[in-house]
Amino acid sequence: MNSTRNMLLLSTSLALFGCGGGDGDESAPQAKAADDIYTYANKSVVISSYHLDPNGDIVDVAWQQSPSDNMAVELKKVNSSAIFTVPDIQNDEVFNFTVTVTDNDGETASDSISVYAKPAEKSLSLAFVGLGDTKKVTNQKTVTLTGNVVSDHEIKQILVTNGATSLSTNAEIDEMWSATIDLAKGKNEITVMALTADEAQVEIVSTINYHPAMDFTTPLTLSQSSFVLNEGAATVYAQIGTSNDKDPKLKLLVGNTPITDLDESADGIDDDGIYAGSFTFNPTKEGKFCYQAHVSDSEDNKYTSEPACIWVSEKYTSEQVTKSVDIADSVESWLDAQLAQGKDIHASAKEVVEQLNVHKDVGAAGYTYEGGIWWVNEDGILGLHNPLVEDSKSAGRSGVVAPTPVVKASFETRYYDDVINNQPSAYSSVSEPKRIQSSKAVIISPYINNPDVSEFSNFFNTDDYYGVWKTIKDSQSCKLSPDSEFVNNETVGVSLDSFKDFSTFGYIHFSTHGNNYFNGLFKIWDEKWGPSDFLKGYLSVSGLYTGIVLPKNEDGTYNLEGYESDLYMKRLAIGAGGSLIILPSFFEHYLTTMPKSLVVLSACRSVYNNSLANVFLSKGAGAVIGYDDYVLSSYAKNTTNAIIKDMLDNDSTLKQAFDVAVNKHGKSDNSADEAFLRMRGAEDLKLSSGSFDNLSFEQGQLNAWAKKGDGRIITNLGGTTPLDGKFVGVVSTGLGYTNELGSIEQSACIDKNVTTLSFDWKFYSEEFLEYCNTDFDDSFTLSLCESGTDNCSLFETSVNKLCENKDALVESDVTFDRGGVYNTQWIKEQLDISALANKRVNLKIEAVDKGDEIYDSAILIDNIVVE
Repeated sequence: MNSTRNMLLLSTSLALFGCGGGDGDESAPQAKAADDIYTYANKSVVISSYHLDPNGDIVDVAWQQSPSDNMAVELKKVNSSAIFTVPDIQNDEVFNFTVTVTDNDGETASDSISVYAKPAEKSLSLAFVGLGDTKKVTNQKTVTLTGNVVSDHEIKQILVTNGATSLSTNAEIDEMWSATIDLAKGKNEITVMALTADEAQVEIVSTINYHPAMDFTTPLTLSQSSFVLNEGAATVYAQIGTSNDKDPKLKLLVGNTPITDLDESADGIDDDGIYAGSFTFNPTKEGKFCYQAHVSDSEDNKYTSEPACIWVSEKYTSEQVTKSVDIADSVESWLDAQLAQGKDIHASAKEVVEQLNVHKDVGAAGYTYEGGIWWVNEDGILGLHNPLVEDSKSAGRSGVVAPTPVVKASFETRYYDDVINNQPSAYSSVSEPKRIQSSKAVIISPYINNPDVSEFSNFFNTDDYYGVWKTIKDSQSCKLSPDSEFVNNETVGVSLDSFKDFSTFGYIHFSTHGNNYFNGLFKIWDEKWGPSDFLKGYLSVSGLYTGIVLPKNEDGTYNLEGYESDLYMKRLAIGAGGSLIILPSFFEHYLTTMPKSLVVLSACRSVYNNSLANVFLSKGAGAVIGYDDYVLSSYAKNTTNAIIKDMLDNDSTLKQAFDVAVNKHGKSDNSADEAFLRMRGAEDLKLSSGSFDNLSFEQGQLNAWAKKGDGRIITNLGGTTPLDGKFVGVVSTGLGYTNELGSIEQSACIDKNVTTLSFDWKFYSEEFLEYCNTDFDDSFTLSLCESGTDNCSLFETSVNKLCENKDALVESDVTFDRGGVYNTQWIKEQLDISALANKRVNLKIEAVDKGDEIYDSAILIDNIVVE
């Protein structure tokens, strides 16, 4: 056997070296390095060679790296091979090696091998779109899950596994990833794992509830998502919608234990398909408490909703926050000291992280190659720091260009009950151009001239406020109206609330600092730090700087009111001086449905991966644009301005305007470390037409309508259904768990030939009959006014006016919380609005409670037509 093996090895060696003939010195040793190797940063590489000596023995094998290589590595010899680890390179590198063999006669032979290395994966992000994300219930046994994935390198595999059936399938990857799977009745825990060519991996998990009779029309919502121990008991309100007409009984469960009934009249309106209830919440320990709505009906169907959860934590003290700010201040000082010694940013950041890792109050720390330092302290408070890059929109001093992502992403956002009722989608990725559904624009610009930060942090006249925002103001276009601005310009006009609600804005512009953080933290997360959901599906997440610092009380302690929950839930991080940085989880929590908005993230590394963009797109944004690395503020100002100007002037699609901006100002900022302009979402998105949108309410959500108090869209009120379509608007004097008067409104431009506005309305009230012709006179108003003037066309009615014809009032088939409801029939109204033609106007529909807050009224509105 040994003889045979030796003969085989000799035969193989002869073939490798081309032996068996020729004029060469057949007594000399021979060496042949293995094939060139292709790999990635941080990988261990083994280089080897084949060698022989025809008339003797090889006594030495030596490896040497080429002195002309850009980076030197440490080679470790193992037998006749060598091993090294590719450094954390940020650009493609080639490492060249020579192997030299020596025989027992002192003769030598050499050959070379090259190792081609690419940077490690940094941008990998994975997400569900639709089912598994915004919807987690279905009545379909076989479903197709879809989502998007973004990476620097080729995607090797996306594996989708259903824990309920123990079956896995490989997803197809085209514009999006997709996989068709079977569901089991009840809970299905779906795990999606993405693996890249360099073995980087992320995983997301979603639980989907399946039952063939499932018919929820809204998700289960709780009135709060976090709670602080020892603050006293809280009353939590739960609400969910269903179209089940088989005498459904709904209960709220914690685990398998019912804690309260969910009643259809508890929201103040009976027979509206919305079930609500309340319970006392007063936990005694930290953790996550989850609830589900359980439905049983007359046909013995039983099923549950997706869970809604409340995170419970100990109260953060001012001392804990002070400690966090002190760490951030120390990081800033340590980094500045390292840089002052002439070290580069990479080496400086590494030194700082080493100091953090031995700090008694720090649980974990890390950094990006470019110097973005992050940590989580032992109390679970997140911290961030990067030095400023002069003239950029970053929080870092220098940067290395991020690899151009391999984008496999296409986005669509569908309403919650789309799975069940096939309602129209807020955005579907078809080829014809799509328009933003609102002309309202808002800018948030914390660093024009922020008095609370150093001058080096401010953009001054390079801020986008003096670019795209000026263009929007000067255009006086119906397509975009500069409705709101939150700026820090000598005075502070930006608050945390400025970042929370964009439900009525078609254009949202952030002009601020940004960066990307927390790479690698998810793998080492300790549950004692609190929830880690903010990291799931991403190797790292991008953050936006708010320009806000934590306020202090007169005694110097920190005032945490309004911030504590966001800190605990990892929606905010703390920087030097108590500065606050918003993470994607902040927008995930606060944003509601958006009207196909265009979101501009004019900040460094805002689309380094899709962690920020995914949130906006999942909430209904049509598209997001931003920058993949540390971008010069002048380039950001010029490109965003060019895009919007072209969309305004030429009614261009986003892609057409994007190309105009790139052709004029370049694909990147052309700095030493290039930052590229990037686009996510619908390339065919166009600005709003400037006209009213969703007047018939058939989008199923308010979208362009701004609401206050109890203004909403419903499918029915008792036996009353929409006159046309599936949805009807309603405003009330404060039904259910609110006493706030309801109104909805939106702004638009109307055509020069428009003359009339017509609509149908139906008035319900507990004040009818019993309180006719008294001071208790609830009213309903619809007004159309020229913006900024008192030039209005108005319709108004009230309980007392309608009581003039009591015979027209009928007893309702619904009850409010006091009972005794009467209503009118549907009534059509028409207004002459010719005096408002060719003007920008505001349409407002509101209910007003006069005399008391005890007896309520509600008004249905449908079929609003402007012609």
